[in-house]
Order: sequence, then structure tokens, then C-alpha cells
Amino acid sequence: MDWFSRGDRKPLLVRGARQVGKTWVVRELARRLGVRLIEVNFELRPEAKAAFLSLQPAEILKALSFLGFAPVEPGTSLLLLDEIQECPQSIAALRYFYETRPDLAVIGTGSLLEFALEAEKFSMPVGRVEFFWLHPMTFEEYLWARGNMALAESLSTFKVHETVWPEAAHQQALAELRNYLFCGGMPQALLPMAEGNDVAGTRRAHLSILQSYRQDFYKYAGKIKASIAEHMFLRAPGLVGGRFKFTHIDSEARSSDVKPAVVALEKAGVIRRVFHSSGQGLPLVSDCNERIAKLVMVDVGLMHASLQIDAQLVQEPDLLAIHRGAVAEQFVAQELLAATPHGQEGQLYFWVREALNSQAEVDFLVPAGSRVLPIEVKSGATGSLKSLHSFLDSHPASPRGLRLYTATPMSTDRVMHLPLYMACKARDVN
Repeated sequence: MDWFSRGDRKPLLVRGARQVGKTWVVRELARRLGVRLIEVNFELRPEAKAAFLSLQPAEILKALSFLGFAPVEPGTSLLLLDEIQECPQSIAALRYFYETRPDLAVIGTGSLLEFALEAEKFSMPVGRVEFFWLHPMTFEEYLWARGNMALAESLSTFKVHETVWPEAAHQQALAELRNYLFCGGMPQALLPMAEGNDVAGTRRAHLSILQSYRQDFYKYAGKIKASIAEHMFLRAPGLVGGRFKFTHIDSEARSSDVKPAVVALEKAGVIRRVFHSSGQGLPLVSDCNERIAKLVMVDVGLMHASLQIDAQLVQEPDLLAIHRGAVAEQFVAQELLAATPHGQEGQLYFWVREALNSQAEVDFLVPAGSRVLPIEVKSGATGSLKSLHSFLDSHPASPRGLRLYTATPMSTDRVMHLPLYMACKARDVN
């Protein structure tokens, strides 16, 4: 909301994987602001691309008016360039809107932007645009959509240092979490579940989204081998949480063919690698090793659909045991990424020590204030957190760790214990 009213506003690019709700967010913004939305969708109105043969805003706006689009007025309207990757010239034009018409509110939304820019051989207008990264809906957002206002509000306002959380709220949150782990956070799949417990409708949405992702492989033409990308896409859900190597995708393919496919799927937002970092300080990227990696997907619901896990499986007594713990790890990854400031893409890290007779692994490392916070997703007894304590022992600059489990909040000497559904609170632990 503050972007629209800021004096130093730049054109905004809303980015994220396909079907995370980018267009809906802009429409909702216009509705809440009470301004007119002029929506130019380059897929539905391909003739609008001709308006951007010139990069000058005055010429662009005139051409759009000839096509029947309403005038864009300062302060009372918002120009949305939707599916902007279909018209790379419009991405370049954002620079000139900033330089010559900063009084106009302009937002572009799209996916696969890097591929469009590479094809046209020009770069993003860095410094002339702002970025807003959108992720699948979080568990808390699911609760709001579900109409469970009391629980959503309680979760939103909970302070980790208080550690007092009613048992009734805990049991209700666990029950809702089971539903969320099935439907995930893609709006098209979440809403049937949130509004009417429509399991079949949710699964249909999952399959539709997965199919749209597979169709995108052929839009990467010239960059990767589509067959390897598809193989990667099919294998990825079963690899979540485990150590990732290129040979896991195709033992017979050359790494020079597999790596571009992995990078392409990352650029599209479909998968993400989690890199090892020594965790000695911030930023975590400064001492990360990209050769040691794990894998997560864009969404836990899509992961379920890919693995053909039905709704009954998430009703297992131990949430952290579903698919060998990978489902819980996928959920935590999503929540941590969604908690990243929206102006940043976000990157996840983990820690591993592979010394002989002294192996240890911590599921995630995140910045918490000025410190590195190690996170374990674990259902065992408190005394079994060997890897977490090993990290704390060897990293004196990290005095506290976080364990995510299925019981209520509690605090011990060096470890904060929070229920899995409070993963969004990780950065508040200090």
C-alpha cells in the first residue's frame, strides 16, 4: 500500500512462479486504494505489444488509447502490464516511465522474465524499477482465507518469548495444518479447500498447475534440453529434503546438460536449491558452497500431487514422519522464504559437517537480527538434538537454536522449541 503513495516510487515488477497470485494481488491493491485499474494482458491482448514499439511513455499511452484502454491518470489510476514476459519491450519501457513519468503508477507482473530478456538480448532496467517477490500463500494466510479469524489473529500476534500458547489453539492449528499440507499455498488449489473442504477441486487445481509448468519447458527452447527439464521436474518431489546431485536426475546424462535444466527450473521458480553454508556469520552467502545442496519445490501441495499423496496421508499421527519428513521440511522452506522481505528473492541455506565419526546436519540456517539461527525440524526428544547442539557448540556467535516440532512452545537453555506451524516466527528467535 505504501508503494503507491511514496514520493520516490518506481515502477514495480511483481515476480514469482506461475499461478502464485500475482495478478490477483495487483487487482486487490487497486480495489483497496480505490483507483481505476487499467489492465493490459499481453497474452489476452497480443495486439497491445505494438504499443511498445516506442519506449516513450507518451507514445505508449497514446497507442494504448487507440486500442480502447482507458487513460492512465496520476493519483487515480494504476497501469498493470500483465504477463509482461510476453512483451520484453514493455520491460525495457519501465525505465522510461520512471525517468519521464514518475507520477504514473505502473506495475508489471510475469514469470519466466529472465528467459524473455535473454531472448531479446537486453537486461533488466536495474535501478529504475522495484521488485516485489510473491510466494505461495502461507499457513497464516490460509487461516484468513478459511475464515478462522481467531486462530489467524492469535498466530499473527504471538510473541516467541512469551511461550504461552493455549492447548486448544494448538490442537486446532495442527488440524488446520494437516489440511494446508495437502492443499498447499497456490491460490487456485487453496481456495477450494479453504472455502468448502473440496478435496477433489484442490487436486484438480494441482494437476492443472503442474501441467502448465510442464508446458513451460518448451518456452526455454534453445536454453536447455526440454526432456531433461521434464525428467528433473518429475524427480524433484521425491528428492526434497535429501542431498541433491545432478546424477540423481539422470545418471546417464552429462552434468553440462543437467545443470542448465536445474538452473532454468530455479529461474522459473518451480524448484529451489538449498546450499550449505558454514554459518560463521552474515551474510550466509559469503561462505556458502553450492556444490553441497538440497532441493525444495515451490509448493507443498504440488509436491503432494506429484507424489500422488492423497488427503488421508496427511492425517498420520506424526506430521513430521510423512514421506520421511520431507513434507515438513518442504513446508518450513516455504514459510521461511515467504518471511523474507518482499523486495528480496530469498535464498535458503543449511549446514552439514561430514567429518569422519562426527557427521552432523542442521536443516536450515536463517538470519535472525545480526546472528545466524540454526533450525532443526525434528520430532524426537529434546536430548536427541545432537546436530543442533553440535552447531551451537562450534558457533559461539549463534547462542540460540530453533527446533520445530509438533508440541507447544517452550524454551530451554539454548534452544527455542516451536510448533511446526510457527515456522514463520523463526526470525523472531534471539
